[in-house]
Amino acid sequence: MKRLSIFLAVSMILLTAGVPGLWASRRIVIDSFPWENVSGEKVPSYLYLEGGFLTTDKGCPDWGTTDPSKALFLGDHLGDVVVTYSSGKVEKVPLVLGYTVWMHGIWMEGPAPFKGDAADKDLAALLERTLCLSGGFEGKEKGILRIELSREDIKSISIEKGTAKEAAPVFTAGWFSDDEDTSGFFASHPVKAGAGIPKEVKAALKRLGRALHTFEDDFKGTLAPYEAVSGTGIRFDGNDLARIATAVVQCNMDNLVGRTDKDGFIHTSYKDAPSWRYDGFGPYVSKANSYFDSFYSRDAGRAIMTLNGFHKTAEAGSACLFGNKWMMYYPENGLTLNGHPLPGHFSVIPNKPLIYSTFLTHHGWPTRYTKERFGDDFESLGNQETDGHGLMMMANWVTWKNLGGDSAYVRANWKYLREAAEWILWCHDNPDLSFAKDGLLYGETEAAMNEYTLYSNVPCYLGLLCYSEMASAIGEKDYSGRWLACARKMKEGIDSGLASEGGAEWDKEHFGFFHDPVPTMFADVCGYGLEGLPESWRSRSESAFEEDLAKTIEHGWLGAAGGIGYNHSMITQNALLLDRMDATGKLIESLSRICYAPRLPEPYLVPEGFTADVAKGIYRRQGDLGNLVQLAEALKCYLVAIGISPVHDQVLQLMPRLPKGWGAAVTEFPVQNTNATLTFNVGKPKRGRQRIDWSLSSMDGIKRVDVRFGPFEAGRTKAKVKLNGKKYTIPLKDSGDSSWGWIRGSE
Repeated sequence: MKRLSIFLAVSMILLTAGVPGLWASRRIVIDSFPWENVSGEKVPSYLYLEGGFLTTDKGCPDWGTTDPSKALFLGDHLGDVVVTYSSGKVEKVPLVLGYTVWMHGIWMEGPAPFKGDAADKDLAALLERTLCLSGGFEGKEKGILRIELSREDIKSISIEKGTAKEAAPVFTAGWFSDDEDTSGFFASHPVKAGAGIPKEVKAALKRLGRALHTFEDDFKGTLAPYEAVSGTGIRFDGNDLARIATAVVQCNMDNLVGRTDKDGFIHTSYKDAPSWRYDGFGPYVSKANSYFDSFYSRDAGRAIMTLNGFHKTAEAGSACLFGNKWMMYYPENGLTLNGHPLPGHFSVIPNKPLIYSTFLTHHGWPTRYTKERFGDDFESLGNQETDGHGLMMMANWVTWKNLGGDSAYVRANWKYLREAAEWILWCHDNPDLSFAKDGLLYGETEAAMNEYTLYSNVPCYLGLLCYSEMASAIGEKDYSGRWLACARKMKEGIDSGLASEGGAEWDKEHFGFFHDPVPTMFADVCGYGLEGLPESWRSRSESAFEEDLAKTIEHGWLGAAGGIGYNHSMITQNALLLDRMDATGKLIESLSRICYAPRLPEPYLVPEGFTADVAKGIYRRQGDLGNLVQLAEALKCYLVAIGISPVHDQVLQLMPRLPKGWGAAVTEFPVQNTNATLTFNVGKPKRGRQRIDWSLSSMDGIKRVDVRFGPFEAGRTKAKVKLNGKKYTIPLKDSGDSSWGWIRGSE
């Protein structure tokens, strides 16, 4: 009876698959693998296998990977069907993604470029011809693979997993049949044991792969065209990756400005943004609009600071106001927590203030805010998005500085500024409600999953310092003093709670995301020279850098999992700011590779994540194209590399940090916190010589210009400089892995 029930189930599947003529065929059913021909009977000429998918229906782990064993691409060999004959002869059928096995998950969304409105008919037809798994292209839950066998007695059939990939092919059952299917699917999709992969299949998979992925040869020669909308005045040169970087900066800046509405709503996904999903294998969902309706506080804070970096002050000011108004949702609606009135604060998505507490926490998002603990108003807080709160405070301060730093701006926005700073004090004063402890703020965000982290606490510490300065600008000495005192308390908490035992390094388990966030966050406030960074904090970051970098270079100079902004861009910014120039060059050039996809929509936009196999030279997008925080962090990398630091105390610092062989030219670029524009040309040192030319449209807001030369070989102590025709000898000083020299005070 068991054998009969299996036979009927298989027959039903055959009817669903539409294979004609098999009812009349002699057949032997296989109900598991490996299968042994125990009876020694003569089997029919064709082997049908049911299944054809993988143990892990993913093209990569969530967010992407650079581990070749975890990354799947079209054409990957994942195992073999092994046919052993009674004579001892062995024939194999390669199980290859796109030929004899397939994916199911993202395929069910009808992805481009094979399905839907964005389908390429030629590519779709090519895949249909190439994929020999019946039902695979149609998205059926189980496919059927037919294999033509040699006319010999069969001893056994087994499915062997390949050794290069973690994923294994899955076939759950099968049968032998004499039917030749001369008019159906299998007639046009022949697979023969022992024949290997046909040449035409290899060619087709290569063509399909080139439609979905980027390869090393794409980074050389003619690049995809692009049209500058607004112009950034930035140009890199020296090699093809530098030329790609020029287009990346231009296209992403245009995209960032374009997605910022007049009312200040910065969409985390741009309009009609496609998505490669977090675990996809190449096809993408066209017009996914994953986060178009959301204003994320972390994303917006970082994006506003990047807008300021390109002097887009109108957009930055509108975005600050948009976020600040939504921050007031809690007091304006009289919300309470355990009976206590709630101050205004930034949630993960300010324009959806309660989505985490009323929806996501009921679907698995971890939280301490339960009804048992906080009563009927337990959902009123929204969530503890500590890092987003601090980053929006930093964004408000950077915008204020870039708009001139006058008191009128502070007075006009005082109720929002005061509320944001007072929220942090409220958290420290009410630990039973906020879970703050020992000078540290708690978070229930991606950057602090029920924890206390650097990524969450450092921006709030910096935000208090910034807002204290703003309060002083309008004579609010009491608020300024209180906020400064709270900032000092937070610094003590960070020193004691987030550094390793003895304080020599940061506690890597409490970074928050993948890398040390301290240098890059301080650069937003202190400038690219990090003059305001406490020496002990800089020492910790320098000490942690090499081990922190090791995670990125394990499979090439690429930080994949977790998003380009949180991973690759953060370690790149740290390398830049700590003057680790060997790493900087490799990481910046890798960033250009990641961002370039010449045959895909918007070929220069920063993807949310990526998957790469460096040994094979293959790169693939993952996630939401142009995801806001990832885009903003990538642009910041290029800004720091150019090195036009925001003006502080009326001092302009020019400190380029370019990859080896790169040069940069900047034309009429607005200097942050001034009314001046800069024209700036810099070349990399060659044979110990370097040329830097610069000119300013005016000295409005600038008393002094300091220019740094380098990098030169570490250990050099002096250099000769010609400035406006006059010769000088200047001292060189080691920083990071190189030697540098300053000319200070030129006007």
